Amino acid sequence: MGTDVEIWMLFAPFWLLGMFAAVGALWHFTHLGTRLQRHAVSAESHHHFKRAKLAMVLCVALLILGLVAGILGTLWRG
Repeated sequence: MGTDVEIWMLFAPFWLLGMFAAVGALWHFTHLGTRLQRHAVSAESHHHFKRAKLAMVLCVALLILGLVAGILGTLWRG
């Protein structure tokens, strides 16, 4: 296998976790609806919205971590 493929395979779990976090967050947002007013949201729905926001933050963090790791890996070998 080439060096580039090995580097990308090393960081594939970060990309997969990021994609699963994004899918989960989208599911939460579509499940609860986007037209709900703040006062119309129940405590359970509010909890789900908070979890969806956390999932989106984790998704972005994992994607950035994967990009940084890929760039550093490329520069290290370069």
